[in-house]
Amino acid sequence: MVINKPFRIVILGAGYAGMFLAINLYQSLKEMSKGDRKEKNSSTDVEIILIDRNSYHQLLQEIHLVAAGYRTAEQISIPVTSLIYREIRFIQSNVKEIRAGEHKVILDGSIIDYDLVVICLGSTTKYFGIKGAMTNTFPLRSVDDATLIHNKIQSFSLSQRSYIKDKMKKNDDDKKGSNGGNNIIIVGGGATGVSLGGAIADFLKDQAKPKERPDSLPPFKINVTIVEASSNILTGWNPELVSNARTILESKGVRILTNSEVSKIEHDNLILRDGSTITSSLIIWTAGVKGYEIKVTPQTDKTKDGRIIVNGFCQIDNYPNIFVIGDIAAIKDNHGKIYPPIAQLAVREAKYLADILPNCFGKLGHENTNIKNLITLKDQDVFDYDIKVQIISLGADDYVGVFGKHVISGNLAKMIDEFGKLTYIRSIKTGGEDISSNLYEDSMISKMIAGFCFAGFAFAKWIGVEGFKK
Repeated sequence: MVINKPFRIVILGAGYAGMFLAINLYQSLKEMSKGDRKEKNSSTDVEIILIDRNSYHQLLQEIHLVAAGYRTAEQISIPVTSLIYREIRFIQSNVKEIRAGEHKVILDGSIIDYDLVVICLGSTTKYFGIKGAMTNTFPLRSVDDATLIHNKIQSFSLSQRSYIKDKMKKNDDDKKGSNGGNNIIIVGGGATGVSLGGAIADFLKDQAKPKERPDSLPPFKINVTIVEASSNILTGWNPELVSNARTILESKGVRILTNSEVSKIEHDNLILRDGSTITSSLIIWTAGVKGYEIKVTPQTDKTKDGRIIVNGFCQIDNYPNIFVIGDIAAIKDNHGKIYPPIAQLAVREAKYLADILPNCFGKLGHENTNIKNLITLKDQDVFDYDIKVQIISLGADDYVGVFGKHVISGNLAKMIDEFGKLTYIRSIKTGGEDISSNLYEDSMISKMIAGFCFAGFAFAKWIGVEGFKK
């Protein structure tokens, strides 16, 4: 008797793309199997394996708040096994290599065979070959990175308090003496850098306690500086939004240095291309990202930033059973421009694959082994998503963004940001069965549902939070 094995789909990475795909793909397969219980290709005939080096899913959009102390690591880290269906197998391990010709994923200490694999490994820090950048700076790409940065900033705060108490104890009124201040430099004026700069500035302001410092003492000051190589922060964003963001940051005391290309970094010294040097007690690197370095053999095409080039179906042309989504994927929009590596794109790509992949299984017989000739999506629409909403956090409670063609800020921007995060969390926690999952459909109905849901959310905020009445 011949026993056919389930069709195995392996998803690499439990970030925004991988987690959303695993949950929604399983849900799509389950819905498909309800149509005809006698169908050979049902959810029970497909095995889904999710692999990640961490045991938790990270809400990376909020790691700048962890670095600044407004969130804890636990608040933005959710155990993977608490989110996925029990039928989805989770493996915690490092992915070392994908052997495309053999249909195998090489992990630390084990090998996993696949029929179809989806790479969702995200991105990593890009240092542009700048000497000393990797060894003398702190990156911000994970909850662990954010925790290390916060611990460092906390040490500055403790030093401040120790300094004040020591001055008070000695009754020292020497205003010319050293005030024990520290400089924090953020290299990179993109979304991550400006969000972090605003959040740290707010945290330092909250931590300051002027009443403990006699007027005779020199003020203890921690300077926050954003260093950007381009002519302005937030390159590529709406000019009006950039202007608003800059005004907010500067009002918080954040210094912004543009046209300031970093040449090298020596311990606590940031050396610019023009020869000037900035001394800092903490240098944080948010200047760029590149695709996660994963070995694929035989080698596949990548961009200069290490992102894997895929077609409009999020599929590698030479390997029809390998799909790539999220930050690691280089997929072009309908204007021929590569989509930016942002969370909302990763989630939309995941939803796209979760919707179209089940349509292939009606054509697949598990006794067939020539997968290369079986995976075909020519009858499906290519991925297409128009980014209409982008919100950026500029601290503990300040937001700016673009809604369609309009620049927004204040409470409206904050509500849209909170609504987006709430929708995502509810969608993954309910396994794609909550109404929030419908908001990710690209249809007129889903847009109407989104409008009604946001209106209800905004009304609840309006009547429940006094600040929203202003």
